[in-house]
Amino acid sequence: MSSTRVPKIEDFLKKEISQIISSEVKDPRYQFLNIVDVKCSSDLGVAKVFYTIINGDISDAPNNKSLEKFASMIRSKLSKFMQIRRVPKLIFKYDESLERYNNIDALLNSLSD
Repeated sequence: MSSTRVPKIEDFLKKEISQIISSEVKDPRYQFLNIVDVKCSSDLGVAKVFYTIINGDISDAPNNKSLEKFASMIRSKLSKFMQIRRVPKLIFKYDESLERYNNIDALLNSLSD
């Protein structure tokens, strides 16, 4: 498999999933999802979709069961216009890096005071 194919598909998935969320999803819980990154396996069988919550409150996020249904709906929409043999299985993962950054920043600020 080409070394540039996987990153191109990851970028495509990130853009398209964001577009589907903003234009076609009516559930207000999903309007707070911000797609940060997509990482695909080398065989394109699985894609981990990393997201954050725009307002920063994880309690506003949908639960895992609804995210699984959401992932299958997004996957079916992607299958209609993707030019690959099979659309990767989407696994949504909460990206905690922003929270970690804020914690480290707070610790550093407390040390400098």
